[in-house]
Amino acid sequence: MDVFRQTHKGALLQVATKIESLLSELISLQREHVAVVCSACDSPCCGKVGYLFDEKDVIYAKVSLGQDVPRKKQKRNGGCPFLSTKGCALAPEVRPFACHRYLCSELEAAMTRKEPGLPQILNKKFRAVEALRAQLWKEYL
Repeated sequence: MDVFRQTHKGALLQVATKIESLLSELISLQREHVAVVCSACDSPCCGKVGYLFDEKDVIYAKVSLGQDVPRKKQKRNGGCPFLSTKGCALAPEVRPFACHRYLCSELEAAMTRKEPGLPQILNKKFRAVEALRAQLWKEYL
């Protein structure tokens, strides 16, 4: 491998590692609240959206995890194809960023009641991940 490609790959991996670290923090901060609110929801957001992986998710998965984003062969009528009766069939670290980023009003209210200021902390981390995803995209191109 030539020096340019090796350096380029190293730069991509460095950015992906930072994203991975922040995503781990986000997952940890949200886990308890998502488990309570989303599991009790009669009409989960996931049931209203389709496939959410974008180009940055695809690049991140390839660089960080060394794999392509998950694909589901069978179609689902309405909603995310990874939504199962037990919740999301994907491990949190491989979910699209949109799934981490979106806080419905019920989830945000529950977070605020139990941990005032948590939504603001999350939003700051979301912006940091978004900036890193933009940097990953730039490095990739």
